[in-house]
Amino acid sequence: MTSRTRWRVRTRIAFVATAALALAACGSDDDTPSGSAAATTAAPSSEAPSTEAPSTEAPSTEAPSTEAPGSSVADTTASSGSTGSAGCPAIDSSLDDKYGQDAGRFISDINCSMDHPLKAEGDPIVVGFENPEGDPNGSFPEYSVAAQAAVDYINSELGGLGADIQNGVPGRPIQLEVCKSAISPDDSQRCANEIISKDPFVAFSSINFFGNNLSIFTGAGVPAIVITPVTIADFTSEGVYSIGGGGGCLGVHTGMVEFATSEFKDVKKVSVPWADTAPGVVCYYDLESKPLDVLAGTVEGSAERAGSMPGLEHIGVPIKPATPDLTSQVSQILGYDPDVIMFSAQGADCWNLVGALGAAGWTPDQTPLVLSGACIDFDAMKEAGDLAKGIYFVGSSGALLNDPSTIEDPVDQLEATVYQQKGAEYGLDPANLQKGFGTAGFIGMMSLWEQGSEIVVSGGELTADSIKQSYADTDGDHLFGSTPLSCSTAPKPYIAVCNGEVSATQWDGTQLVPVRERFSGVDLVAGTELKPGP
Repeated sequence: MTSRTRWRVRTRIAFVATAALALAACGSDDDTPSGSAAATTAAPSSEAPSTEAPSTEAPSTEAPSTEAPGSSVADTTASSGSTGSAGCPAIDSSLDDKYGQDAGRFISDINCSMDHPLKAEGDPIVVGFENPEGDPNGSFPEYSVAAQAAVDYINSELGGLGADIQNGVPGRPIQLEVCKSAISPDDSQRCANEIISKDPFVAFSSINFFGNNLSIFTGAGVPAIVITPVTIADFTSEGVYSIGGGGGCLGVHTGMVEFATSEFKDVKKVSVPWADTAPGVVCYYDLESKPLDVLAGTVEGSAERAGSMPGLEHIGVPIKPATPDLTSQVSQILGYDPDVIMFSAQGADCWNLVGALGAAGWTPDQTPLVLSGACIDFDAMKEAGDLAKGIYFVGSSGALLNDPSTIEDPVDQLEATVYQQKGAEYGLDPANLQKGFGTAGFIGMMSLWEQGSEIVVSGGELTADSIKQSYADTDGDHLFGSTPLSCSTAPKPYIAVCNGEVSATQWDGTQLVPVRERFSGVDLVAGTELKPGP
């Protein structure tokens, strides 16, 4: 717990949990994804969650219903009273234990805005957003369109940056300034300087292959928020806050190693194709090869599993982005006779590899394949058919891409419904809505809204310094659609990484089925020496 002053309430919501869960199980008589508003507000059971995974069918490509999710939360909690002058549902601070500090207020705020949207007022606050687009070596347009959809939602319904929903006091509108960069060091810096020229309140870096933009942001006194950290600078820079669920490569790649070496029996050999890009080199050598060596005992480490797999071997196979013919690489991958294969890259490259593996006779039943969440693309997965069925994914925890009507957890259900409904309502097309980096862009903007709101309701002044300090002080703070932020407890030398937990799912042909809930492999590299290359 940090020493930061936190806004707390003295009332609790009296949830009717049994009835709400029964309604959730029965489903809805209409097409509204959330089945029942009561289901979104039921208190989570204190018992351990069932190991029987709820269905997580891919969301429909049709825009979800615009009916407000959880809008009847006030009906089930009216007797508890509200916490401010706006008549919002009472805050259940017990939710903070499971979902992160201030989760109870966040849920109350979201539900309150459904019935009483709060529009931002005043002069706009400029927020910079650097994103690679239009380059075959890496292009992520879903990132920026999702971020803009979130900003429009925040400005139109959540009162803007620094809003106090509980008292109906609006904040200021966000003006998102997107700079599209090519995959080159020079263009990365060009974009950063272009953003600084607009005098931003804060600067976001979606995913940057070089990390040389961050010193430009911090050198200008602008807080730098990285959504998907993949470079040494993303992991280790002072004054930088890498908020992405799974900690980008740090959490996801070490999580892939943890999962691949513990989920399957008698793993002796691992094939690791890896993205041959500037960040791909770092992520492979430091966060895949090194933790595998820690497990084998050939690299010293302090993790509980260090040295527990003597004789473990692995091979790395570099793959350039957009390589049209992967015959040679697939021959190396399968010729190694691996017990498991793991790979992370941009979505198109993931499914190019899957197709090439299939052409060589591989099937998921024959050799397990573990991909990162960055590879999730429902259209590509469905198109791949049986080749995709049974593939595992390791990525940031959360359920934003799941069909809300199938989600049993009430908070996860609410957040998935908000993402899918509001994303679609504010311009996020179905294809981008269903991509992992689409959720990341939306989450990034929601994190800014959450931190700004917390500053104001705690009695502080919203400034660049206060937003920077707010991120820095996070210690298990709620983060929309993801695991809690904990920038203050980042492990050395990875001091900028704020969120290292991941989850594992498996594609069954139509939906992602949870396999392992929140876990981490970060301890496999904590305290080790950085290894950014061979």
